[in-house]
Amino acid sequence: MREKGKDWFSFRSEQHNFFGEPARLFFMKAEMFGITVPGYHKYINEKASMDVRLFGFFTVVGAEGDIMNKAETVTLFNDMCLLAPAMLIDSRIKWEEIDSLHTKAIFTNGEISISATLQFNSQGQLINFISDDRSTISDMKNYRFSTPVQEYKSIDGINIISKAEVVWHYPDGEFTYGVFNLVDIQQNPTNSGN
Repeated sequence: MREKGKDWFSFRSEQHNFFGEPARLFFMKAEMFGITVPGYHKYINEKASMDVRLFGFFTVVGAEGDIMNKAETVTLFNDMCLLAPAMLIDSRIKWEEIDSLHTKAIFTNGEISISATLQFNSQGQLINFISDDRSTISDMKNYRFSTPVQEYKSIDGINIISKAEVVWHYPDGEFTYGVFNLVDIQQNPTNSGN
């Protein structure tokens, strides 16, 4: 992952998504210049926040509010499309046909509606998610956002994306700010400790 004009850094993350009452909990731990930097994104009840802290104590990024709420609604819908496609029969999604390899989806969660264009290959696999409804954290401005998929693989018998980029489409050109590699996924997990 990286910010514009800065070097790449690696991180590991764990994410929990809930779709009945949409929620997304994303915890990451990065190493930057030998320093541990944990971050937490939370999206519950249509409200989103981001909290990134140096050593886990000193706030580096703290964001919330209407722009963040809409941006994280896009992120949640992106997760639905890429990681839980069975959710795409949800009544909160409206579909508009574009052509044989593209469709527009409008996802509404409470008072927030966002849209995305989904691009498929000839085998029917989703290969890109494109939305104009997401804002960057750095300047809180809207730019086109996309997640081109590089690879699919089978994890526990599920054919799922295993590698994708996250891209901002700035006026001066495309900027890949992250590359994600899926290590493991569980659907409808139960707590085996009880």
